[in-house]
Amino acid sequence: MTARTPIVLDSDPGIDDAVALQYLLGTDLWDLKAYTSVGGNLPAAATYANARALTRALRIDADVPVHRGTGRPLSRLPYREASAFHGPAGLGDETLPDSTAPHPTESSAQALLRLSREYEGELTLCATGPLTNVAVALLEDPDFARRIGRFVFMGGAAHVPGNITPVAEFNIWADPDAAEIVLSSGIPFTMVDLDASHRWLFRPADLAALEAAGPGAALAARLMRTYMDAYTRHGGDGTCPLHDPLAVGVCGDEAFIEAAEGAVVVECASELTRGQTVFVPAAAHRVHYSESPALTARLGATGRVALGPGTRDFSRDFVATLPRWPAVG
Repeated sequence: MTARTPIVLDSDPGIDDAVALQYLLGTDLWDLKAYTSVGGNLPAAATYANARALTRALRIDADVPVHRGTGRPLSRLPYREASAFHGPAGLGDETLPDSTAPHPTESSAQALLRLSREYEGELTLCATGPLTNVAVALLEDPDFARRIGRFVFMGGAAHVPGNITPVAEFNIWADPDAAEIVLSSGIPFTMVDLDASHRWLFRPADLAALEAAGPGAALAARLMRTYMDAYTRHGGDGTCPLHDPLAVGVCGDEAFIEAAEGAVVVECASELTRGQTVFVPAAAHRVHYSESPALTARLGATGRVALGPGTRDFSRDFVATLPRWPAVG
């Protein structure tokens, strides 16, 4: 039997974060070492409470500790939560009971640092919220970037419009300074952005399949119905993107996306373009920003960037995989 790879899921639940956790467990690819919460869709206290409740609903709270994230973004700029999409408590209309597991004394960033030392070169880190915790870990110990085996995050937009402003995706916009710290650190990143996640959609037929999958998928089906309704209220067509689950999927198989190597620089100074992710492909065959030696040097920190959907059907895999780890309640 092949040993499962150690992973940490850093998350701001959030509806799509919740089903991303269930999908991760359903793949049976991962040894989930910690579930680290971060402020984003809701403030840090609320996402921590939701993370604890989800580990109970998914029957892992006895084995997987939940750590609380930094209390506020690093950015000095105004921040707005995403309760219009995720509901006032972050999980649609659901009220899930808290876990009875003890509250760890380690913060999310401290847990990331410890686990990066315990599983140096092996640990996969998947971030589906703002990158605050990852940035704090890097500020505490820059060698964290070297110790991580693989880092996949949901955020940014390489070529498509943003979803919180015309140019910015929500996770990056919520803490652009944190994102720039992370993406300039040399960490081996894969950016799963709106270019890809807006192409893998959850459709009414997928909802019907979840609703027919039995009681173990009922919580996910209710959450996804709420999420679809939110997108419809905001001008959608009755479908919704699979943002955060796609990032988890890419941790296991990059065939879900089309990706290219390049640098990603985050705009932190301008309120107009705050959180914009400027993608500079490595294959550009020209010198960009030659008038700025510092910016030219910054382009040496490269990673993998999703430019669209891949050859493997993620929507189908998500619907098939999620019921393999039944939830309770």
